Amino acid sequence: MNLRNSFIMAPVKLGYSDGSGTINDRHLRYYHERSKYIGAITPEPLYLDAGLREIPTQVGIDSNAKISGLQHLTDLIHRNGAKAIAHLSHPGRMANPKLPGNYHLSASDRPCENGGARPKRMDENDMQTVRNLFVAAAQRAQKSGFDFIELQFGHGYLLAQFLSPAVNDRNDVYGGSFENRSRFPLSVFDAVKEEVNLPIIVRVSGEEMTPQGIKINETIELIKILQEKGAAAVHVSAGTVCSTPPWFFQHMFVP
Repeated sequence: MNLRNSFIMAPVKLGYSDGSGTINDRHLRYYHERSKYIGAITPEPLYLDAGLREIPTQVGIDSNAKISGLQHLTDLIHRNGAKAIAHLSHPGRMANPKLPGNYHLSASDRPCENGGARPKRMDENDMQTVRNLFVAAAQRAQKSGFDFIELQFGHGYLLAQFLSPAVNDRNDVYGGSFENRSRFPLSVFDAVKEEVNLPIIVRVSGEEMTPQGIKINETIELIKILQEKGAAAVHVSAGTVCSTPPWFFQHMFVP
């Protein structure tokens, strides 16, 4: 798939929804201005389940009722000559503890260093449920007219919580070695690729920049595996939101 240029807008949570998780005119005006000239737009991270919101005004892709609004968004982006990327993320232990109905899962029962609820250590049933959430969301993204799927493997979100030795203290097949820690995240990639006929981008943190966090050598190894599995691209960022409150700029990005 060709882009008209190499400028791609990364996902940013706008907080424009009314709490229903749907796209509205304010979103459309915002993305209209930003999709006129660049190659692709990644709208804000789309929640997979109403119990996994990070802010109360986040946009969701958790039900078929969301498809119509998302179609309006992708149609607008396409009319302006850009491509649309659906960023799918599961916060795991970082789901907002102040929002009623939110629940918290992770590779371990360790809460975020900067506060938050103590998560449930995931079992096999939880993992299958999460895989199903990602697949269902990706299928809705395809029906909504998105051109790419982007899976969040970085920034301390759930799949990064499995990858990171700072969080993952498991002693089963999902913990310990890099091969084991990457097993569940890669199974999510495989499940989505199996069910959805769209190019898949994976967003990673090159370095988490925390003690015992993900380091660049393992990220390079992960990228090689993703390339072999057919990832269309890898979006390399840095850091983990658990060590830097999300309403501050992550310090490693400040000149």
